[in-house]
Amino acid sequence: MNRKLSYTPGAFAKRVRMSKETALFIIVEGRDFDTPFYEGVAKSSDYVNQKGYQVWLIEQITRRVGVAGESKTAGGKAALIAVYDQYKQSNSLSVINSTGRRSIAFCADRDVDEVSKSLRRSRHVIYTPLADAEACAYIYGDFARAIGRAASLDKESAKAFAEQNADWTTEFARLWKDWIELCCLAAAHRAFCHVGTSKLSAVNEGAFGPLIKAEVARAKRVILLKSQVHAAEHAALEQKVKDRLRRIYGAGKARRLLGKHWILAYLLHLLSRQFGEDPVTLTNFKHRAPIAFLDALDFDASWATYYRRKFEALV
Repeated sequence: MNRKLSYTPGAFAKRVRMSKETALFIIVEGRDFDTPFYEGVAKSSDYVNQKGYQVWLIEQITRRVGVAGESKTAGGKAALIAVYDQYKQSNSLSVINSTGRRSIAFCADRDVDEVSKSLRRSRHVIYTPLADAEACAYIYGDFARAIGRAASLDKESAKAFAEQNADWTTEFARLWKDWIELCCLAAAHRAFCHVGTSKLSAVNEGAFGPLIKAEVARAKRVILLKSQVHAAEHAALEQKVKDRLRRIYGAGKARRLLGKHWILAYLLHLLSRQFGEDPVTLTNFKHRAPIAFLDALDFDASWATYYRRKFEALV
């Protein structure tokens, strides 16, 4: 049995060696991508640089020590929000010392939470403007440059591919609208099944083909069964999900529902459709793509203003 996790301000300060000269502590959930992503965002603000900042992975903070002395950690969004809750309860999200204010920013992936459940309303919890940090790179970055590097394309081929697929996010969101709705419904019900945001569409032929209405109906039955709620409650929640999605799609913002797993698969599908089974283009694409798109991000561009304003408001 593990001892209780300690998220007290004193424990956090000891764990990360808080510097009195550092004004902003940015806590992130993802292991590989989030740290360089948020480093890039923070560096793009002269004000945050002047005040000082540090970026920490949540697993560096939530260390568990078992009875036998083994070390374990809790990571991901659930741990991130748990730590935030502890700091909120102790009124320690911001503190003042002799050098000024020190604040903590908890950077979380939005995923489909705005549809499936409520987001935390706090200036200290900063959700990604899109589904996750990786999606920001895939959608806000220099697409031609990134896809060229990720798929080992020559400059002209990469440019042609980017031009041909200039509206890929809109097309993808429309193609998978029914699947996205099902995933939001499953998340709202906490129904763990074959429907989920890390899985490819089971209601489109071959994942990216025409919609199979019979599979949509089957998926809804599975979600209802897994949810273990009455049909009336299920119907009410389904209507709420539909209404929220209708507003998002109607506002032309559906691309913010597209997460990293889906995007990678769709880009690979587009590449396969255009270049066939080219061993150079497709080999290791999923591993190369995140790095290539991160390198193609301009952190001084307008998209990062969303983060700069939130970070600067905390210091």
